[in-house]
Amino acid sequence: MMENWTTVEVLRHARHDWLNKLQLIKGYASLNKMENIKGIVEEIIQEAQQESKLSNLHLPGFAELLLTYNWEPHTFQIEFEILDVDTSLLPDDGRLAAWTKEFFSCVDRLAAPYDDNRLYVSIETFQSFVRFIFEFSGTIKTAGVLEDWLKQQEQSRVFLHGLSPSSFRIEAMFS
Repeated sequence: MMENWTTVEVLRHARHDWLNKLQLIKGYASLNKMENIKGIVEEIIQEAQQESKLSNLHLPGFAELLLTYNWEPHTFQIEFEILDVDTSLLPDDGRLAAWTKEFFSCVDRLAAPYDDNRLYVSIETFQSFVRFIFEFSGTIKTAGVLEDWLKQQEQSRVFLHGLSPSSFRIEAMFS
């Protein structure tokens, strides 16, 4: 994550993302493929709704990390979904952002570069804490990186489910 984005840098990245989406719509319009256009517009609406939910969690460091991560070169892309979240149970933003940044760095090292690697992040309230689910799909080149990193996570309740050469699922609970 780049520190201290300038307004111009943020606008440049946002404009680039929007131009890509508009070019897809324009291309499908020239081919008269209305179903594809409807699909892209629906995707844009869902992304905007999720970005709004993320921004409304009042976790500015964590939100910035998720919203800007794909703007820089990494071995994986992030997608996220905010489910039902009780904001009174959210952890400290600084602690969460630092933990997540460290975790993303670990995933960056374990994922094979130039493959279609995705990390899906979902956030929801679960009993008396907020649960973060991280589901990776793609190509894992060095699973040991993740296993070693997880051993160091004594303070948090972090659980690994189903590590394979192409996926894993991590459940992290913060109170």
